[in-house]
Amino acid sequence: MATLKQVAQLAGVDSSTVSRVINNDPSLSIKLETRERILKAIKELNYSPNLAARNLKNRETKILGLAITDFFNPVMASIIHGAELRANKEGYNLLVYSAEQDESKIINSLIDRRIDGLLISSPKFDDEDILRLNDKNLPIVSVNRKVLGMKNFVAVNDIQGSKLGVKHLIEFGHKKIAHISGPLYTTTGLERLMGYRTAINEENIKFISEYVQESDYSIEGGYTAMKNLLSLSNPPTAVFASSVLIALGAMKAIHEEGFTIPNDISLVGFHDVYFADTISPSLTTVKMPLEEMGNAAIGKLIDIIHKKDKGEGIIISGERIISRESVKRLQ
Repeated sequence: MATLKQVAQLAGVDSSTVSRVINNDPSLSIKLETRERILKAIKELNYSPNLAARNLKNRETKILGLAITDFFNPVMASIIHGAELRANKEGYNLLVYSAEQDESKIINSLIDRRIDGLLISSPKFDDEDILRLNDKNLPIVSVNRKVLGMKNFVAVNDIQGSKLGVKHLIEFGHKKIAHISGPLYTTTGLERLMGYRTAINEENIKFISEYVQESDYSIEGGYTAMKNLLSLSNPPTAVFASSVLIALGAMKAIHEEGFTIPNDISLVGFHDVYFADTISPSLTTVKMPLEEMGNAAIGKLIDIIHKKDKGEGIIISGERIISRESVKRLQ
């Protein structure tokens, strides 16, 4: 391979001038003829810049990290896809860590500069962990969650999305609407509960505390919570589940108890996934802009790395109902 020095010799200039032309240095002032001579020498020698050496000099690896819950969660796939597309467009590679990995090793990768920045969308990082990293001015962005006291986040509008799902059930005539929430120690769980309560309050529907069942974002959690709802003396006619996995668990419990969807119980899930229209009955969902969120999170992280960030959190809107077979209109 040709070297920078050989290009400079052929063009009759210093190596530093060639380097500045390659990097489009705006402060460089040279004649157009000289620039064209350098570009011709680069082409003639088929010179390719040593990106690894350049990145080392700039203290950049061009690798960004993304810590997620696990690779089996279909919601994560959409976030990863949006993040990867944006990273590639910006000239970065994306390294994805699952919750199976020790969070201290992930943090050390950031501290030791083996990655340039880190997106955090994993429950293994609690709020205190994230705040400590933020206090050290390390380039991090919280994705799909908010941390009190930190503005480096990109999230969807959980309140509005949840409200939209519950309003859909109300529009179909339901008033006995239950909510299987996410963990209420998280902002996502709390804000989706807030959207549920706002929707029923606006329609003057009485809040029944037994109709709210807390779960983790898993099929098992949704199954247990739905069993609890079905055991009530006055069970609901409809359920709004705060994740698609919770909705799948709820469907299993409903079928086991001898009920049918939507004839006995209507169901709406939060987040749309590729298989929602292939299960029976197909699942009505609130589609959230997950890919857009992953895309925006990468953009914000790169801005932080390059000291261009405006210092404000980002809320991505664009939620909408995907109406399918799991909701019945009451007379």
